[in-house]
Amino acid sequence: MGATLHQAVTLQFKATNNQAEYEALVAGLNFALSMTVRRIQVFSDFQLVVNQVNRTFETKEEVLKKYLQLAKSLISQFEDFSLTHIPQEENQVADWLAKEGLPDLRRTKVFERPSFECTEVSSEEQPPCWMDRILDYLKTVIQPDNRQEAQKLKLVCAKYTLIHGELYRRSYAKPLTKCLRPEEAQKVMEGSVEPTPVAEAWL
Repeated sequence: MGATLHQAVTLQFKATNNQAEYEALVAGLNFALSMTVRRIQVFSDFQLVVNQVNRTFETKEEVLKKYLQLAKSLISQFEDFSLTHIPQEENQVADWLAKEGLPDLRRTKVFERPSFECTEVSSEEQPPCWMDRILDYLKTVIQPDNRQEAQKLKLVCAKYTLIHGELYRRSYAKPLTKCLRPEEAQKVMEGSVEPTPVAEAWL
């Protein structure tokens, strides 16, 4: 028997039902990645999101396109992924949570803006560094034309995960390690911010 973990998501910005469902999916995927899950089965009673992710429905709305791109970038980090639609009347877990409430409110995530905005960083804001190539791949899943380079990049990026726009290095024996840019690492060394484990560019 495995453990059952619950996580609630509170949105502090205006969102449609479609956007809220994508936020729930993205939060769930990030939660799984933070626990170094490599294979995952997702069940949802929201058919639109399921069909868009599974490419059954075309995504026309610009905001949903951004959510879909973010979801796909997270999905690409799993070795095996499936998303299955279940009728709302059969979603007993969601029905129970709606009636009883979340048992552990410590796992409530509060978002002040859409998740896809957290991954949009202007190139003028920060100087380039070794993290950029990995971040670009995890966000867009766009591979180099050269087959060998594409395979190498994919193997390197498999060591990392993207959580709310922040890059972390995976480890089977240790917790996730947050990656820092050179200027951020310098601030840590100078004691201007709280110490944070730094992941080097292990390529």
